[in-house]
Amino acid sequence: MLARCCVLAFCGAFLAPVHAAGISYKAVAIGEENGWIVLDLLQDYQLSPTMEEALDNGVPLTFETEVILDPEEASFWHSALKKKKIRRQLRFHPLAEEYEVLDADTQVRRRFATRDAALVALGDLKGKKIIPARMLKKGVFYLVKVQTSHDIGALPLPLRPRAYLSPGWHLSSRVYEWRLQP
Repeated sequence: MLARCCVLAFCGAFLAPVHAAGISYKAVAIGEENGWIVLDLLQDYQLSPTMEEALDNGVPLTFETEVILDPEEASFWHSALKKKKIRRQLRFHPLAEEYEVLDADTQVRRRFATRDAALVALGDLKGKKIIPARMLKKGVFYLVKVQTSHDIGALPLPLRPRAYLSPGWHLSSRVYEWRLQP
C-alpha cells in the first residue's frame, strides 16, 4: 500500500500544472494619426521553459507580428492591400546580467534588469505605422488581422533543426481580427 501511494505522489508531481507558454493580447487599437493608420498593441508573453533556458544562455529570441489589412469584400484570389511585419528581438547579456529588447524597424535598443520587465516592453507596441490613411476608401469596411509568433528561422543555425521539431520553441498568438472603417 505504501509503495502505491509513493508512485501516485511521484506521478502527481509530473501532472501538476506548469505555466502555460503563449502570447496573448491585452489591448489592441488602430486609428489614424498624422495621415497614417497606426497600431497600438499590448501583448503578454509567457515563454516556455525551453525558451527561458536558451535566453538565459545568451540565445536571442526573435518575434514577428504580422498585420494584414484588406477590404472586407476582397476575394480569395486578391492579395492583401497591406501586409506589415514588425520584428522585435529579446536577448539576455549574461556578463552584464541584463535583458535587451531590440525594435528591428527603428533599431532602438532598450535594456532591463529583469526578464519580466523586458517581456512587458517586448509586448508594448505603440504608434506602429501600417499604411497611409489616404490609401483607404471612405465608407468601405476593412478587415485587420494581427498575429505574433516566434521566428524559429532567426535562431542560430545549430539550434534550428531541434527547434523545428520541439514544441517548446513554437510560440504564437491566436489571430486577432476586427473590422475597420476609416
